[in-house]
Amino acid sequence: MGCVESKLVATIKYRRVEKDLDKKVAEALKERTKSKKKTFRSVNSITMGLPRFKEGLRNIRDVFDQYDEDSNGTIDNEELRNCLNKLQVQMSEEEIDNIHRYCDIDNRKGIQFPEFVVFLCLMYLLFGSDVTYRVSEFESARLNYVFDELIDAFLFFDKDGNGKMKRKDVTQRMNEATHQERTPSHITSQLFKEMDLNRNGHVNLKEFLLSIIRWAGVETDDDEARNETSP
Repeated sequence: MGCVESKLVATIKYRRVEKDLDKKVAEALKERTKSKKKTFRSVNSITMGLPRFKEGLRNIRDVFDQYDEDSNGTIDNEELRNCLNKLQVQMSEEEIDNIHRYCDIDNRKGIQFPEFVVFLCLMYLLFGSDVTYRVSEFESARLNYVFDELIDAFLFFDKDGNGKMKRKDVTQRMNEATHQERTPSHITSQLFKEMDLNRNGHVNLKEFLLSIIRWAGVETDDDEARNETSP
């Protein structure tokens, strides 16, 4: 009985952490929309940007490897603390645990590369461009560019500007171009379903970023490269 109760308490705490961080991200996104021009004006412009996203994401692989100190393909809680120290992001121990849990989508007790992209992008959004400069003085402009485009792609679909993309947003955006045939509803529904990882009826920035990484095929290329070099 005690084990069941502790799991229930942990679940409630995680949902509260998720809600609080989603709120902070939504507030940062709103501020961003006030001060920045729109990058994307159609779904096609985002689709055509996938090769750029892919190249930019590949650059983050070197950053991930730098903080994956034991080279096991996962950044654990201690390695994440070292990363935050490097980024000079001030967080309490509890806040570090919360951001670790928030980004650990598959609950594998560590952050893999796609989740690290989410983590770094959130740090950039919440704490500003100094974060990427501290990651790499020479790569900061390139990192800023890819994060700006990824965030702006999400904002293109987030029509309400509340940090929560809904299925109707995806449907409307994919059918805005009057010169194109209407996209069948089953396709837009499937696209939204692929992004809605926790099946709660809306897609936050974290889920959107993970979907873009998957569509860009970054992990697939990395896996193939590792297989080719394996004995």
